[in-house]
Amino acid sequence: MQLLGLLRRELRSECRQWVADGDISEEQGNRILARYGTRLDDDADSSLAYKVLVTVAMLFVGLAILLLVSANWEEIPRAVRMLGLIATTITLNLIGIRGYLKQGEGSGWLFLGGISYGASIMLIAQIYHLGEHFPDGLFYWALGVAPMAWLVRSRLLALLMLAVAFLWMGAQGQYTPPWAMVLFLGVAGAIALRAHSGGLLLVVIAVLVSWLNLLLGWVYGDGWGPDFEAGHLSLNMGLLALLYAFSHQAAQSEAHYLRRSGSLVGLWSLRGYLLLLLMFSFREFSEGYLHELVGLADPGLWAALLAALLASVWVVVRRLGSSGPRLLVMLLPFLLLGIHAFGGTEMARGDAAWLFVVAMNLLALLSAIVLIQEGLKRGLTQYFYSGIVLILLLALMRYLDLFGDYLGAAAMFLVAAAVLYGAARFWRRQQNQEAAGKASAAGEGQS
Repeated sequence: MQLLGLLRRELRSECRQWVADGDISEEQGNRILARYGTRLDDDADSSLAYKVLVTVAMLFVGLAILLLVSANWEEIPRAVRMLGLIATTITLNLIGIRGYLKQGEGSGWLFLGGISYGASIMLIAQIYHLGEHFPDGLFYWALGVAPMAWLVRSRLLALLMLAVAFLWMGAQGQYTPPWAMVLFLGVAGAIALRAHSGGLLLVVIAVLVSWLNLLLGWVYGDGWGPDFEAGHLSLNMGLLALLYAFSHQAAQSEAHYLRRSGSLVGLWSLRGYLLLLLMFSFREFSEGYLHELVGLADPGLWAALLAALLASVWVVVRRLGSSGPRLLVMLLPFLLLGIHAFGGTEMARGDAAWLFVVAMNLLALLSAIVLIQEGLKRGLTQYFYSGIVLILLLALMRYLDLFGDYLGAAAMFLVAAAVLYGAARFWRRQQNQEAAGKASAAGEGQS
């Protein structure tokens, strides 16, 4: 089982208290914490708080300096303004490099230097009226931060670079495809792996998904700008399958940060998958989706099909996950192919919409059953209750679609409450039986 950073800190605190009270030995405490990638003498709590406070303090110092300068900006000669900006940026970065070389620290100063570098680009361009395409300033800002982040393996600088690059991607993406984003994603991904940062890896994945969606928008736009079509939903279904494969591959890794990242990616990909299923279970939404498809010529189909096929090969060859979820991932490419084939047939769209909605509802029901089964088999509450809630939502939405009145909805809510209460009692009884079975097996082993 993987725990979030906050829960790991709580567990460390509890284990330290148990050791202090004599309930467990120090060796036992470290063995317990080793299962979650930490230990009793881990000082990440204090160091993280220190780094956050120092970073925020330096950010406030930088804002104060910028405000003081801007208040007297027009009175300062041009040359002095430019040299002052350059000198400030160089000084902050030199202090950060000196701290990194001597003590292995200095990310805070380099972070402040990165902000100063970006401000210098914008202000110098304003002083000398250089260029009118403002996304260029964001690009050169991110490009200047990237080498420093790479050299010192700083997660903070990598996050600053990604944030600026993401803003550039959104601004530049309205004019041309932001191909250079692959550079920033590669640098941030390499830093995440070198620094063993699961949080940074999650940010990289999120930005990568956004970038791929924007590139597909340019394919739909035919060179006139990005256009977002129904095929983007298909692409994201394929990407969710890839994220599923990644999460289960990461769960088998020996690196704790990869296992933590895999658990979070798996959780959010599951939520995204369930959200898409619920959206497609409505006839109006599904008809709009099918109406915008262009059949087998739809580029969203082939992008999604490539991602889904890669995920299918990955989960089959490496035997990732259990058989139920694995089957759902493997069926996805064929489902996408069928959807787009029907969507491209003008005469079949009316009938295909009903068939598609029925298929989506059945797939949602099958997914709920698989989730309940996986939750019971692996002892995961989030899977078990996700399946229960999905079944209840399907029942409630279909009832409101067909009959929908206040008294009926109230009755459905009461039925849902009864089902949830019964599921909770069933879950507790199941867990008690498993605990009793393990205790009995342990007693037989000792005898």
